[in-house]
Parts: sequence; C-alpha cells; structure tokens
Amino acid sequence: MPAKKSKRVSLFTSFKRIIFEKFLKNKHLKNSITLEHNTIYVLPSSLGWYFVIVAILNFVMGINYQNNLILVMSYLMFVVIVLAVFMGYSNAKGLTVTFDKVLPSFSPQKPILKLSLQSNSICQSVSITYNNELKAHTHYDTISNKSISSSLPLPYENRGSYELQRIKISSNYPFGLVSVWSYLQIQTKTYVYPAHEYVLSDAHISSQDEYAQNGMAKKSGTEEFENLLIHQPEMGLNRISWKHYAKTKQLLVKDFVDFKTTNALFDFNLMTGATEQRLSQLCYLVCEATEHNTPFMLKLPNTVININTGQAHKQQCLESLSTFAGDNND
Repeated sequence: MPAKKSKRVSLFTSFKRIIFEKFLKNKHLKNSITLEHNTIYVLPSSLGWYFVIVAILNFVMGINYQNNLILVMSYLMFVVIVLAVFMGYSNAKGLTVTFDKVLPSFSPQKPILKLSLQSNSICQSVSITYNNELKAHTHYDTISNKSISSSLPLPYENRGSYELQRIKISSNYPFGLVSVWSYLQIQTKTYVYPAHEYVLSDAHISSQDEYAQNGMAKKSGTEEFENLLIHQPEMGLNRISWKHYAKTKQLLVKDFVDFKTTNALFDFNLMTGATEQRLSQLCYLVCEATEHNTPFMLKLPNTVININTGQAHKQQCLESLSTFAGDNND
C-alpha cells in the first residue's frame, strides 16, 4: 500500500510538472514578476474545500428536511467562499517579486537567494517557497509599497552546480479558505564551493619558471607581517587584528609575506588525500592567493586555468572546483 501511494504521488507530481512546463512556464520565465490577472491563480485551500463540502452537505440537508435555517446557512457559506476568492485575488494583485542575486556558498553552508518584494497596496500573509521545499520557505505578514529584501536559504549543501528551480509566491489570505499563488522561474545557476581545508601555502606554491623546470618545487616564504587587509567572509578569525578593531571598529586581518609568491601554481595532483580533500585544499589556496593578490594558475585533471588574479579569476577557479567530476576514492 505505501508503495502504491508513493507511486500515485509521483505520478501526480510529474503531471503537475508537465502542466507547468507546457502552459505556464513562458509567462513566469523572467527575473521579475508583477502579479496580475494572467499570472495569479486562485483555488480553495485544503480548509476551503472542506468548507465547500460542508456547505454542499448543508444545502442537501436543507432541501431534504425543508429547513430554511440550514438553507440560509449553506447560502452564507457559499457567499463567504466567493468573497474569500475575490479578497484573496485583490490582496495579491500588484505584488512585485524581483530576483536580485544568488550568493554562492562553501560546503556545507547553503547558498542564499536574494529577492525584493513590493506591493502597490498592503498585501498580507505572503509566503515564498523554493521548489515546494518547506525547508526553503519564508513568510511575511505584511508587504507594502516599501521594498522588502528577502533572503531564502536554498536546500543545497553538497559541492556542485545547481540550476535554480521555480519560486512559488503564495497567500492564504483571508481566513485560510483560499490559496492564491504565482511562480517565478529564474534562468540562472548557483554554486556550492568545496569546503575549506587548511594547507600550508608555501608547500604548494611555485613560480611558473620553477614549475617548467622542476615540477612543483617548494618556494620558501617568511612569516613577516606586511600590512592589514579588510576581512572577507572566507577568511579565518585567527588573523583578525583585534587591537585595530578596538580603535577603528573595522575587522582587519594581518597580511604576511609568506603568502606573497609570484606566479603561483596550484596542482590537483600534488594535493594529498581523497578527491574532496584535494578540492578543499585547492579552494583554500585559491581564496588565500586572491586575498593577497597573488597571481596563480589552477591545474586540474583535463582542465588548466591560466595565470591571473582578481575576483573574476577566483570565481572561475571556484566554479571549476565545484563542478569537478572525479573519483572520490582517489
């Protein structure tokens, strides 16, 4: 019995997905949507359907027993459900949901989806759900003409690249008797980068000339303090200069000459451990090199990213590490 029930649910889900892709997707395939008559869908909620069934039963009982009081009650219940439909539609109409950006993360942290919500009039009881995942869900009691920034953690924790699924905007206002909803389908992807694993930086850095001659020869560095940098999210807390924080109220990290190596090369084959450990070590080195403005090249099996520096280069390398496919038992 459980297997049959699961199969029925799966078939129903597949049917809904086909309907969405065939008839609805083009209307919602955008980065911003304003709920209007052609993008708002209204049906009784689960509670609303029970309400309708009770109203029908009351009507049938009133007819059978010729009881005017029961008939009046059934009419009033029908009026309430019709009113709820109109009020639910009016409540959602004019709501604008705009995709701002998606912030990638380092495993096992979750990426963050950033949205902006705004309404011409007061819109009540609005929920934002990602791909029907209750875990990726946020709720707002009231939205007005003042733009609200919404942050929605996405249900991805493992390293990889993920196409964004549809976002459902819904409301059960008023009384919880109706379900008013719409969709936003964003055409972009997000990444979960490998977790950071600390590795001695000078043990895996060499100049391009050294690499050409000796492979991955070690180039020694020093631990002399050089200057202060603004703290970034991927940096550890152990290098924060708390003395400067007490004076300036800024999080600054200490920069050492040890990380300043010219034309560094990070090679997957020279890392230690299994595939995921190697990727984590490379992720750490990429972040450290970018933090200290060290030009570097990333070498993976079947992929070489030429030497460069800066945030765009860092992002390219991290995305390559995220999508790397290899044997986890290496």
